[in-house]
Amino acid sequence: MDTKDYIDLRLEQLKLKSADTASQALGGTLAWFLILGVAILALAALAFGGVLLIGEALGNYALGALIVAGGLLLIAVILFALRKVLFRGTFIKMLSGKGGHRELERAEEMNAVRLEAAESGLSAGIGSLGLRFLRILIRIAARK
Repeated sequence: MDTKDYIDLRLEQLKLKSADTASQALGGTLAWFLILGVAILALAALAFGGVLLIGEALGNYALGALIVAGGLLLIAVILFALRKVLFRGTFIKMLSGKGGHRELERAEEMNAVRLEAAESGLSAGIGSLGLRFLRILIRIAARK
């Protein structure tokens, strides 16, 4: 295996890892938006029902709306106070968690094996200095 094949394999591996990370992040984000949208609709329906129920019981729908709005405001203040505990850890786990698609994982494993074989073959051919230089170039290319 020559240097060009090694570089191609490294770039393919970086692309696969990037695709896996991006798909996990995008899928998680879309799932959260969907859950949030349904939760907002459910909360709106419950709030409207609460306004009607309390307003009818008190004989004043405006007062019922104020009571429900106060309850929602109280919930918002509690969520704001606990935001770091509730949400920060959740998003960190979501973005850094393992999982993903089996096909990408298999392809990454196959590439890792092929890269190990290539590195062992290349290290004899171009020396450790040349291999280090190639790794540095690949890292620089991966950042761009």
